[in-house]
Amino acid sequence: MFENIAPEHSVALDVIIRARRSVRAFSSTPPSEEAVEAIIQAGLLAPFGALAVAGKPDFRKVFVIRKSSASMEAVANMIKTRMAKQADELEKKVGLVPFVQILKRIGQQGVPVVGSAPYFIVVGERKGMPAIAAQSLSYCLQNMWLKATSLGIGLQLISATSQMDSDPDFCRLLGIPAGEYALDGCSLGYPADNYQPPSVEYPTLTKSVSWL
Repeated sequence: MFENIAPEHSVALDVIIRARRSVRAFSSTPPSEEAVEAIIQAGLLAPFGALAVAGKPDFRKVFVIRKSSASMEAVANMIKTRMAKQADELEKKVGLVPFVQILKRIGQQGVPVVGSAPYFIVVGERKGMPAIAAQSLSYCLQNMWLKATSLGIGLQLISATSQMDSDPDFCRLLGIPAGEYALDGCSLGYPADNYQPPSVEYPTLTKSVSWL
């Protein structure tokens, strides 16, 4: 099954995994359509819940929204409106905690990189039983993220996308029934010339792993 995988492939994968970072500032130069399609193809090869989507060949959908398009302007405004509404609802329940403050800021200013990055990519996974569409989406986006990193292209996850799966206007724009697909998304593009990703301290084997 793995006869075509050489030791150097494993080394290359280690390099890509270590290099992967969120990019929060993008160049105005867009990646080519071929590069974007290669990234999406990596996502389409991600694992999925076979039982949950049995008999549903259209269980995974991808929507590519270009910067400065009417669709980009529309989705940016829809997300902004949704986050403002969610902030108001949560504030009544839990008060003005830090997370609610962030939502309120997004509701006022929008998600910074939705509209400024060359592409906003929305991935949909049809819901089913067992309810594991969200996990399948995470596998899909991780594949896309690693492929983008290998091509020198930056990616930032847009977690607010997951709140839009039942928004009728958002789903109508995508051409899918509201509530039938779990959604997630990312902004995609080359990092800005002066962008420096923040340093991150990841867990270590010594501190995190127990052999039983």
